[in-house]
Amino acid sequence: MTDQTTGYPTTGVDRGRGDPLRVLELSPTRLLTTMPWGQLARIVPDPRKAENTQALRYMSPDERKQAEARNEVQRNIKSTKKAQNAKAYARYLAEVIRGERDERWATPPFALWIGKRLETVQAASLFGMDTIAYLPFDATGVLMDAETQHLAHFLLREDPTAYRVSPEEINARLVGVEIYHGIGLVAARQIFHDRNLLGVIPNKNVALASDSSNVATNITLTLLKDVQVPAPSGEGLVPLENVVSVRQRQLKSADTEWMTLSTLRSFVVTALFGKAGFEKTSGPISDLPEGCTRDAALLEIQDVLTRIFAAFSGAFMARNTTVIASPAVFAALGAVAHRVMPWNKGRGEGDSLSVDELMELLADVKWDRDPRFWEGTAGKQTSTGLFSLAGGVKDNGSKTAAALGDPASPRFRQVRDGSQ
Repeated sequence: MTDQTTGYPTTGVDRGRGDPLRVLELSPTRLLTTMPWGQLARIVPDPRKAENTQALRYMSPDERKQAEARNEVQRNIKSTKKAQNAKAYARYLAEVIRGERDERWATPPFALWIGKRLETVQAASLFGMDTIAYLPFDATGVLMDAETQHLAHFLLREDPTAYRVSPEEINARLVGVEIYHGIGLVAARQIFHDRNLLGVIPNKNVALASDSSNVATNITLTLLKDVQVPAPSGEGLVPLENVVSVRQRQLKSADTEWMTLSTLRSFVVTALFGKAGFEKTSGPISDLPEGCTRDAALLEIQDVLTRIFAAFSGAFMARNTTVIASPAVFAALGAVAHRVMPWNKGRGEGDSLSVDELMELLADVKWDRDPRFWEGTAGKQTSTGLFSLAGGVKDNGSKTAAALGDPASPRFRQVRDGSQ
């Protein structure tokens, strides 16, 4: 007898193990197959739900786990160009479904990550032995590539009449799917990074979060989990990742995070390289300074960051009225903290410091966003008398580092008592 769905002998396929997929096995963790888009939609739900904080409250544990994994891997949809791209993509797909483009169209395969390793078996067919992968009936996954195309299908399904297609046509559309299974979150993020680097470039913060092969980024991502900071609620400690935005390029005034991932990474880079790090903050870091290992860097930077966040937590929590969490100032803090690092000794970055001496040096800095202290250093006074954090790390890093750590600099007194 032959299975009417798969075309394989019933003795070769056990449908009780899951949905059987005929696949090409590219590697032990990579499969290539096709499926109706409606089937993919059951595995990967509408990505907008993952960004809806209200919806997350009512999800099942498995649904919430999928949403959290999606948010770790993918970039934002809401208030980004991706949302507009999806609308244009939906119109394109509608033309494809209606047959208006003949064969003058192309859509890339979906890159689907399923954390669990899928079971594969060999089954006889009319053409010899084929590889069959069993997709668990409750399988969920995350798209590492082609999520905009996925969202476009959901837009079609929300209003098929407007696009002059039917729900049945949308669900039945056959799509190519690359299945990456049995790999971890870090690998999935890296694949997202690699697949998107030469396409539509994600914002800097998302790209940094995804590129785990970059040594500075790798250290920064580890610090997010390992460093404990005072909780904004005032009760106990929380992981640093609770107060760092991994996905936004810039924080809005209403955001509760203290800084973006790129700002934290800039501190790591300048702590590693000192003032020379100001020119390195926006590029890849493939090698560490001489005499420095990843584990040593992680340990030393974690110690300094823990002390800085503990001492100045109030200034970080009030980031809208202080300068400490601005990219230039925080990178300058890293450059001064470089003097604590054991690989700094004798490198011309100023006298070496202990962590206690560093904290004593910074103790009387006025972090208030006030031109009396920071005019011409971390920003400038506007015509209305307000203070603007003008200039980035490369513009203001060196003079801010001098203000924080060089008693011979006239800026040193300015940021402490307002004198010039």
